[in-house]
Amino acid sequence: MKIRPMLLPILALLATTAFSQVNAVYIDSNIGQIPNKNSVLAYSNDGTGALTPIPGSPFKTAGTGVYEMNSVFSPGFQADQEIVVNSAGTLLFAVNGDSNTITSFAINSSGRLKRLTVTDSNGQDPVSMGLDEISPAGAQMTVVNQADDPLQTGGTPNITSFLVDEASGVLTPVANSTIDYPSGSLVSLALASPSGKFAFVLGGATLDSYGVNADGTLSLISSESPIRGPIFLGGAAHPKQRVIYVGLPAVNEMGVYTYDTSGALALAKVLVNQGSLLCWLTTDAAGNFLYTVESGTRTLTVYDISGANFLKPVQVQHLALKAGVDEPTNLKLDPTGQFLYVLGLQPNGQTIGNFLHVLNVNSSDGTLTETLNPIKLPLHPGEVPMGLAVVMK
Repeated sequence: MKIRPMLLPILALLATTAFSQVNAVYIDSNIGQIPNKNSVLAYSNDGTGALTPIPGSPFKTAGTGVYEMNSVFSPGFQADQEIVVNSAGTLLFAVNGDSNTITSFAINSSGRLKRLTVTDSNGQDPVSMGLDEISPAGAQMTVVNQADDPLQTGGTPNITSFLVDEASGVLTPVANSTIDYPSGSLVSLALASPSGKFAFVLGGATLDSYGVNADGTLSLISSESPIRGPIFLGGAAHPKQRVIYVGLPAVNEMGVYTYDTSGALALAKVLVNQGSLLCWLTTDAAGNFLYTVESGTRTLTVYDISGANFLKPVQVQHLALKAGVDEPTNLKLDPTGQFLYVLGLQPNGQTIGNFLHVLNVNSSDGTLTETLNPIKLPLHPGEVPMGLAVVMK
């Protein structure tokens, strides 16, 4: 059939529309100064790293975040995975620390969010969620309740388990799954193992390995204390190897821990990091590169963890963010692997605001460059956002 020339532009437009995608990044605003105003900020990456708000953003969670007069003690500086998405990119979960709840959203084809449910977190001050979609119990979530909200008293830090309905976004608490930690513990992160069998928890002064049981409860397998310094903060699981990388911020070092087929942990190596206050880590999906953030020096470090380097990461780059006084925290690679997002938060006493940095990733060696100016997040002074999640729609 011969196509008329006048139809070609229309067909081209239809083809572009049919195959267009939205590369989205989400941030928990953690608004705590006004009740029930917490929200999720949503941005779309145009393919060059430039970000624009997704229509409808911010999306209200129907909850309240944590407001801390001394911002360096806010959850944004003391936790990770405060906001997560499922692997299909259809669901997003965000914590409400002062409301002690978790909000689930549906993610539509444009990246817009539709609020589905709000669920009690079974503790005070939820700060981290480890979503495990292939556990023995099915889709399961380990939630960390840090109990460090200054506006709440009498709480006990804990971890607790939920079953996740990936069709509706409903979270169902697992009976008898709550495990308490000592009062004052800086429990900060729940990581699901790539195999789905284990949950790793940074309990402040411990790195704990749990088995996920068929009913969704957790059973402690082993526990490690920091080889140096008082606490662990920040961690990442290697996507291909049985290895966990964790930050030792007080001594500017990184710990490399292995775990065996039963989930038992063992220290493999400790590396000195060039920066100050290494607290956040992530890897690429292929397991070739590890990225760390050092908030004290506003720096990032890139390590080669490919091949045999997974046990002995090799530093390939150490760079500073663009000039500023915001302190980098959470980081996440975008779905294409071409960009690294870094959340820059206002330190105590500053009113400069909070920023999102977008760095370019070199596809061959994983190194980073920051060519774009960071965008300022639309938040009232004193609010400290937290967490990053990404999805391609």
